[in-house]
Amino acid sequence: MIKQIPTFILTLYAFLNVSFGQGSNNQEPVFSTEELKADLKQLRTKLENNHPGLYLYSSKPAIDKVFDSLENSILKPLTELEFYRHITIISSIIKDGHTILLPDEKITNSEGNIVNFLPYHFVILNNQLFIDMVYTGDNSIPAGSEITSINNVAASEIIRLLSERQVRDGNNLTYPLWILSNYFRQYYSFIFGRPANYSINYKISGQPNTASVKALTKDSIYFYRQKNYPGKTFSNLPNEGLKLKIENGNKYAILTIKDFHNDVLKKEYKQNFDKVIAAYFEQINNSKTGNLVLDLRNNQGGDIENGVYLLSYLLDKPFSVVREYNCVNNNEVLHCNGPSLGEHPPKPGNFKGKLYVLINGGSFSNSGIVASCLQANQRATFIGQETGGNPSVISGFIKEIKLSNTKIRVQIPTKQFVITSKANNNGQGIIPTELVIPKLTDILEDRDTELDYTIDLINRTNNGGQRYADGFRQDEHIKKP
Repeated sequence: MIKQIPTFILTLYAFLNVSFGQGSNNQEPVFSTEELKADLKQLRTKLENNHPGLYLYSSKPAIDKVFDSLENSILKPLTELEFYRHITIISSIIKDGHTILLPDEKITNSEGNIVNFLPYHFVILNNQLFIDMVYTGDNSIPAGSEITSINNVAASEIIRLLSERQVRDGNNLTYPLWILSNYFRQYYSFIFGRPANYSINYKISGQPNTASVKALTKDSIYFYRQKNYPGKTFSNLPNEGLKLKIENGNKYAILTIKDFHNDVLKKEYKQNFDKVIAAYFEQINNSKTGNLVLDLRNNQGGDIENGVYLLSYLLDKPFSVVREYNCVNNNEVLHCNGPSLGEHPPKPGNFKGKLYVLINGGSFSNSGIVASCLQANQRATFIGQETGGNPSVISGFIKEIKLSNTKIRVQIPTKQFVITSKANNNGQGIIPTELVIPKLTDILEDRDTELDYTIDLINRTNNGGQRYADGFRQDEHIKKP
């Protein structure tokens, strides 16, 4: 486990001299150096008094030095967003995916016709920035374009600056990139501001081009998003949070779980986890299918009890999901109580066929716990990309505070979950059995690369090792770790 002093301290002062916040609102309140330092001290104290995993990946001297450096480099009054840019570097030092810093709601939840954004959806592949959806009324920059710079800042530098301010569990990088691929324009605005226009250099078919793009409000972006992509669904629909399909003459079933949160499932999807899952496994058993594909991609986690309930239908012997909990008490990390400790029995109607689990950087928190249990029991073939969630140890049970002056929101975990072993933690997520990465053309053409590969694998297994099925070239997308 690496606990070196972060090298970012050497470049912190240079970073603060870079011009960010292009086009920022001049009416934003400015906070004195005393107010900013008081907020930084409040953040530090709250973390030290509540966070049981604060020193899991960086030693206390290393983190102390970071906070000292952050305080010493506050040399002038700053706005809230300028202070946010200053302190969020700690995300890549603490390396805890549940320790989240966000600007005040008045910035993140601004009315749709007040704040302007980049009117595109982006995807990051191989450290390159691409547009995969266009949210404007023209096609000045077409989907599939590689963005090489925005307002004279190279795309690689933008990705670096945004990535190092993103949360992650340990040394994992798939989760920060997943966040940016889904929320790029929001995090770009937090760090680089909200100018009225963007000068964008891009390449299409290898040819360099330049375009001036007008920023749009959220309402305008949502309008063009629906207009340009009428076949896509951009909101949570009833009965879509948990979904089962039994395909190809009962050869395989696909169980998609988008969320483990009971409140989300109830309010947005109108589903009850236990009732729906029990009914689904009854259907799976009645179909007598020998193959189940469990899709945990983009599942950000939720109630751990739901993970246990799902696992009871996937395992045929008693299993554990959390071995111990730790909390901070009087500045000391001690064992404490938490849900779903001990062993859990399997359900009588558990699935006994072959299990394939689809994972990616968005498979986080409780999704990582479920995947970890399946891996520990050697129950599944994992297909996709490394999970964002750590299979050994994570934090949870969030306490949210607001910094007194700037009102920046901070989510601080209060319990550490030891899932398997802290000693065996290498800071990585679940590494897939078969590493399958979509290409840009797959994304643009809305192909489900990981699922296609899995179905091909099932067909090949059932057909005596036939290499290709339905023309799918498995070696185009697979990389074995």
